[in-house]
Amino acid sequence: MAELLPHSGIIKEGAHILPLRVYYEDTDAGGIVYYANYLKYMERGRSDMLRMLGIDQGEMLKFQQPDDIKFVVTRSEVDYMKFAGLDDEITVHTRVSSLGKASLTMTQEVRRGDDILAKGIIKAAALNKQGKPARLPKKIMEKLIKE
Repeated sequence: MAELLPHSGIIKEGAHILPLRVYYEDTDAGGIVYYANYLKYMERGRSDMLRMLGIDQGEMLKFQQPDDIKFVVTRSEVDYMKFAGLDDEITVHTRVSSLGKASLTMTQEVRRGDDILAKGIIKAAALNKQGKPARLPKKIMEKLIKE
């Protein structure tokens, strides 16, 4: 049996690890995970990583603080190596690979045990309330650098 992780995952050795299970709704007619669902798994990994680091995206979307921002994905690249199937226990590994003044890039892997099923590179831009590029706030940069 695989190691049990908290439902929001853990941060270990600089990476956030999110446990997931493949459900029937995730699969195609052949019982294999539909390719677009890997992007959904990766989104969950990024969101839970930010939450665990104390970055509250929901609160920031209210734009009550002067340095509140929202993240939007500006680039995604995914390589698919192996497939996952119904009831598989998988993990999403998320790591911040670079920080810009108004963006961040994360590398992600979806794994089943030691097998890498998919690899992704996701770039997200920081936008202000008006939808214009904004600097990453210092408080967010500090949390992402610690990670």
